[in-house]
Amino acid sequence: MDTEEAVERAVRFLEEKAGYYTHRLVSVRLDKDRWHLEFDVGALLKEIVKIVIDDKTGRVVEFERPEY
Repeated sequence: MDTEEAVERAVRFLEEKAGYYTHRLVSVRLDKDRWHLEFDVGALLKEIVKIVIDDKTGRVVEFERPEY
């Protein structure tokens, strides 16, 4: 999987599963066999969520959102 596909899968997850329709990519990196992506999903304030995607399967294996 390339960077573009990892970002597309993460965006699809954010919109379809997590319910975030406003998002801006902050960072993306490949570490061994996992893509680590961070998005700012805050409408007014900065709110960072983290998504980890398995490079081989394309599945989201971790999702971390800020605690309130």
